Amino acid sequence: MEAGDFAPIVSVVIPVWNVAAYLRACLDSVVNQTIGFENVEIVAVDDGSTDESGAILDEYAARHSNVVVLHEPNSGGPGRPRNLGLDRARGRYVFFLDADDYLGPEALQRTVSLAEKAASDIVLCRIVSVAGRTVRRESGIDDRRIERATLQQVYHSGNVHKLFRTSFLRGAGVRFTETVAGGEDGDLMAGLYHRARAVSVDGEYDAYFLRRRPGSQTARHDSPEAMIEYLRRIEERRIRVLASAEAPGPGRDALMRRHFRKLARMFAAVWLAYPAEDRRRAFEVGSEIVRRWHTELIERSLPAWAQIRIHCLRHGRLAELADVGGTRPETAFGEPLVAGRRLFARYPHFRDGSGIPDRCFDITDEVRPTVRLARAELQAGRLRLAGEAYLALVGGTTTIELRRWPGGATWAFPARSLPSPLLRDVARPYPDAGFEVEIDLATAAGGVSLAAGIWLILASIGSTTVRRRTPIEVRASAETAVVKSTEERTGDASLLVGPGRDLRLRVGPRRPLREGLARIAARLGRTPRVLRRAARALRRIARR
Repeated sequence: MEAGDFAPIVSVVIPVWNVAAYLRACLDSVVNQTIGFENVEIVAVDDGSTDESGAILDEYAARHSNVVVLHEPNSGGPGRPRNLGLDRARGRYVFFLDADDYLGPEALQRTVSLAEKAASDIVLCRIVSVAGRTVRRESGIDDRRIERATLQQVYHSGNVHKLFRTSFLRGAGVRFTETVAGGEDGDLMAGLYHRARAVSVDGEYDAYFLRRRPGSQTARHDSPEAMIEYLRRIEERRIRVLASAEAPGPGRDALMRRHFRKLARMFAAVWLAYPAEDRRRAFEVGSEIVRRWHTELIERSLPAWAQIRIHCLRHGRLAELADVGGTRPETAFGEPLVAGRRLFARYPHFRDGSGIPDRCFDITDEVRPTVRLARAELQAGRLRLAGEAYLALVGGTTTIELRRWPGGATWAFPARSLPSPLLRDVARPYPDAGFEVEIDLATAAGGVSLAAGIWLILASIGSTTVRRRTPIEVRASAETAVVKSTEERTGDASLLVGPGRDLRLRVGPRRPLREGLARIAARLGRTPRVLRRAARALRRIARR
């Protein structure tokens, strides 16, 4: 086939700048797609790299006729390379991939299949972390496949690491901003979501692997002028676009929350480093934007770290905002204040007469456990678990618990903490969230063997102030299987994955009748009183 006749299904556009250490992994992930590389083209734009990136691209182009390489002077950001790549793309669809990231093998096949089935203009895929970079998630779309997603479901996702119908992008006149080195994704997506005929989500597969690394071309807003320009861009290209497309009301407020969070994040360490007059100028710009678009519903729906900043901006509390912005997250959240059943962040000005309401400090509903299981092994009568676990905002230490199911004894095993220096979320880092534990089943029950039966495996996470407990789950699409099969036998014990993807331990031989009775008992336990009595009787039988 002549090069001019080549009509790929997908064009993968890759801006490249000084990423030689990661570039082969990125390119190979596209070459090895299950959709077939003969159905794909790579349009890679070398943005003035000074390392070996350009040579690596030329090497792949020499080897593959469907790899197009453009060498350009450095532009300072990904906007211009993406525009050039989009101009050259010949595929029915376009996927934007950064050169230090990579794709799961089925990423393009799955997203294209969904786009074809649902006639989608945009398909979101699940993005996961590499080397500790944490992806923020704010909706219930993860682990779900949605053919026709609502704006509320997808609006939180402001990146362009997605599949787009090429005709849709060109019809919308899409151009990335070329004069900035950060935030261009959010500017673009704010408008595209409103124009798309259909948006789909494939959240059932780890499709895009996002890497955190030093030295990428992203704006840090390290000058007052850059910060002020970005604040105004948030209003003009995101907030006003949303306001023009959505009528005032709760629906628009729910979407507007994303932009208010972005505004709040700007008023932290970098802002505090400015001279006093520049700090005031940026504060006044932020205050004007907040006052123009503020509603009580927006403010009250924000997490505490953002709500207190927006409150200060709205009410002109420059000194208080500086105190809040200068408080380290570990100080604010590590050991929350406890008042009755509520937890409050240790920000300055809590109940000091400044007038900042308690709700701006309240983190009770935000403190939730997160566990990412990396390894689960059962060998020679020893259960070994490893992964990352933290209590949102708090951090904390991890204890693994074995609880006999459907009801019975619980045994606890403190896990050893491991460093996780790059792990963080939007609120704070979690540098010691790694854990590992080894449990000898022969002595796990206070020095003797565990009783025969099913044991739930739980993680208890927290600090001296607060702890939370959650089942340890095995993700169906984990990059590396933590349990090689549904059931791994070692002597008289086995690991298995429950119907809710929760990891369990079976001790002794399988007893279908006993386990069936236990399941019936668990269901009856959620019914009226007379049936709960029957459930208790069944549990007694099941434990024999």
